[in-house]
Amino acid sequence: MSKAINFIIVGSGNIATTYLLAIKNTNDAEVVGIVSSKTTKPEALIHFPFFKTISEVNTNFDAVIICTPNGLHHVSAIEAAGLGKHVLCEKPIDVSLESIDKMINTCKENKVQLAVAYQRRYSSDNPVIKKLIDDNKLGKIFSVDLSIKNYRDDAYYNSSPYRGTYKIDGGGPFIQQASHYIDLYYWYFGKPSKLVSKLGTFVHDIEVEDHGAAICLHDSGMIATITASTATKPGFPAKMEIYTSKGYLILENDVITHWDIEGLENPTTIKSTKNTHTGAATATVSDTTNHEIILNDFVNAIHTNIEPLITGESARNATEIILDIYKSQF
Repeated sequence: MSKAINFIIVGSGNIATTYLLAIKNTNDAEVVGIVSSKTTKPEALIHFPFFKTISEVNTNFDAVIICTPNGLHHVSAIEAAGLGKHVLCEKPIDVSLESIDKMINTCKENKVQLAVAYQRRYSSDNPVIKKLIDDNKLGKIFSVDLSIKNYRDDAYYNSSPYRGTYKIDGGGPFIQQASHYIDLYYWYFGKPSKLVSKLGTFVHDIEVEDHGAAICLHDSGMIATITASTATKPGFPAKMEIYTSKGYLILENDVITHWDIEGLENPTTIKSTKNTHTGAATATVSDTTNHEIILNDFVNAIHTNIEPLITGESARNATEIILDIYKSQF
């Protein structure tokens, strides 16, 4: 039996509780403390020792799980890596390329693992589509439409002063709610060679966008659209439509719902989506299956000193695409 990896969870919001549940189903992993600046302890975490900062932790630990707001990820990652601790970071890895590169370089310098929780790469039918694309089974892909039309009410944005800000959130739905799917888009198709976007704030009193769209052009000739929103009531399943020389397919919440590809049977094995987390109207995650994949892989990476499934360098690409969307408005 391998040595259990002792984790400190940095942050005490909803996603921290998700990781706590996931670790219960992860081999060789244990939570030994929480780092949080909050004075009120969430009920799910109350039985663990609490510390104000990573440097104040007085129990043995091997790694941290960073669950702080987006723009603060690099702070905890750099501090933990400097102490020789491995780093698993919530998405997005951070909100600026400068901060991301500092995270990556500090982890390398201190010879610790850096992984990022873009777990939707391994959700439901997504890995099947990735293999079909890589094996060129779908034909020439010429059009992709990605739609992440969520809804968040005013209570969501009022729940913390950092929400809906550029400095800490990094932006609106593109970097927050759509980040998982923009990572998936990169994983499938790579980065666009050119894009143009239009963003707006329509139903919330926030400084960032709550709705927008981008047109992406690729060197292959593929033309794609990405729409992201927290203004579209009541919130809709994330959808990716892929059109090719052999037909088309549609993914909704990571499951193939429409399939007509010449010469290929629908490869889905998913019979029901009733327990699938959509994120359409709430950020709360109850199904931890995909987080468990990330955690088990991260523990294995620590034990074997091999790269985790999703490295800092790989996760950086999603933020780069999002930042390009923000700066390419017309």
